[in-house]
Amino acid sequence: MAKINPCFKKTFVVFNVLFAVFGLVILAVAGLVHLFLEEFDEKWSVVLSLYVTGGVTFIIATLGAYGAHTENKGLLIAFFTLMCTGTVILFRVAVPVAIFRSEMILTMKTEMNHLVPLDRTRPNVQHMLVMFQKTFQCCGFFNGYQDWGEEVPDSCDCVSTYVHPDECQQMTSVSAYKRIFQLSNKSRMVYKEPCGPVLMQYLDKIYSSILGVLFGLAALALLGTVMSLAMIIRVSATGHSPLPTFGVSYIPPKYSVLEKNIK
Repeated sequence: MAKINPCFKKTFVVFNVLFAVFGLVILAVAGLVHLFLEEFDEKWSVVLSLYVTGGVTFIIATLGAYGAHTENKGLLIAFFTLMCTGTVILFRVAVPVAIFRSEMILTMKTEMNHLVPLDRTRPNVQHMLVMFQKTFQCCGFFNGYQDWGEEVPDSCDCVSTYVHPDECQQMTSVSAYKRIFQLSNKSRMVYKEPCGPVLMQYLDKIYSSILGVLFGLAALALLGTVMSLAMIIRVSATGHSPLPTFGVSYIPPKYSVLEKNIK
């Protein structure tokens, strides 16, 4: 006979499946952040934290689902302990991240400015920005084509027929030598909009996604803590040995036998 209500057990299993999905979402976000922030020195701590959080979340969810299915008190207690710890850690991480959000975005902007001039930075950074410029029709980080120094890539050129003329500007060489001998630059049109603001918008969206995942997991962890505690109480209550019972006979005494003995 089942100790736990079947409906409650199914609800708890569904909860853990949802919790496992959140863990997979964290792993996916970690992969995206890893690719998008590949060129920044701070990436490893952020990405590693996301990978660990996603993996641990998935393992805990599997433990809870199996413990509920088998009604194993030991597994449920382990799940409850891990969920309590996870709830505290998630809120401890999510709240400071939300408070210092603007400071961290400003740090990313400072890191971008340190990469200028772009023609002298690392090749992998140049490749990433060239692909970004082609996709979003922008040039440079915050100062347009001037961020590239002397070597402005072709990805900055206004070559698309769908680009409005106001979105382009005429490029002039920074070097006096090139202004004299490279007359072709006088007619070269490049994108006016810098890529920095666009890139910061995407970083802000990624940051918001991370915050949403953290607070969502914290809420799920708190709910899982309450549900697992209820299951532990139920399993403990039904696991006690029943009290001994004593049989009582309702057969009336044989008064006739007593009467004969008296006579």
